[in-house]
Amino acid sequence: MTTISKGIKTIQIHAQTRYPVVSAYEFEFLKSEKEIQALLKPCTIYFILQRPLLYFDNLCVADGKMTFSITDDSNCPPLECTFIPSENGFCKPDEELLIDIQFYKKTPDKAEPFNDVSAFKLCTLKNVFLGWFSPSKFLYEVLDRRLKANIIGNISDYLDFQVHYIGKAFSQDIWNRLTGHHKMQSILTLEDSLNQRSLRAPLEISLLMLDIDGYDEGNIFPTFEFALQPGIEPIVYTFSNDEDDPRFDEYYEPKLPPRAPELTSEVEAILVSTFKPKYNEVLFENYPDIKAGTRSAGYTQSTLLIEKMPAILRTEHHVQGLVLPV
Repeated sequence: MTTISKGIKTIQIHAQTRYPVVSAYEFEFLKSEKEIQALLKPCTIYFILQRPLLYFDNLCVADGKMTFSITDDSNCPPLECTFIPSENGFCKPDEELLIDIQFYKKTPDKAEPFNDVSAFKLCTLKNVFLGWFSPSKFLYEVLDRRLKANIIGNISDYLDFQVHYIGKAFSQDIWNRLTGHHKMQSILTLEDSLNQRSLRAPLEISLLMLDIDGYDEGNIFPTFEFALQPGIEPIVYTFSNDEDDPRFDEYYEPKLPPRAPELTSEVEAILVSTFKPKYNEVLFENYPDIKAGTRSAGYTQSTLLIEKMPAILRTEHHVQGLVLPV
């Protein structure tokens, strides 16, 4: 006996960061680095963020050990950090390194302790580049368990960002999209500095990029009403248990490749409609009814699973907490 069934498809989209939060100051240097460009090339969603400027203070080097604090001139106690390059594979315990220190001030310190430090680079004595760290990159790599360091203090105090804008860039290289970005320029111009120093806000504006790297789907039948989110109109598939009926296989067939543009459009709409950033003119108030999203491909409803997020992102409408490796 042939049984007729009805079902729906749902989708959970997976996304994660591939690189730390990058300040506008750092972006100017990194956009010419091919290795970083390659790492971020698959990223199709970007956030324009702001927080008080992070910098290294009281940086000293002795006996193969670096000590410094990370601060931002807020009322939060600084993070007191100890970092040993040899324990992280940059050199042998008895090997010397060159440390190139970059500053946020025109006149650099000539002797320890070094203050107002924007970043430091590690090189061999033959000037072979080994690695570099800004405060954000240092914290990111410690949290991502790529780097071993001792940090005393509440790291979360220094990972809190205000979201100004969320956009997508799947139709062009994200570096080209962000270079000369008109929203970026507006934010750089209009936003006041958030810390107490006489630094320009552009140094505090930052970028975070998100890679949408796949999805899981759910095939829900013969009943599905229990799974519907409020207000969602189901996209119903009809099929039978007849082995000659191709509709069941068609129903179970995934409707999108892992990095389909529809996934980026869906994630942009989910994030913008949730955060409602003040510089986004289109807030997707009719979500999930959007053009070229996952409903266009036949999925009734979507959810977003962020697998790695090294920052706390907030607007007055929503807060996204830290998501760190288990």
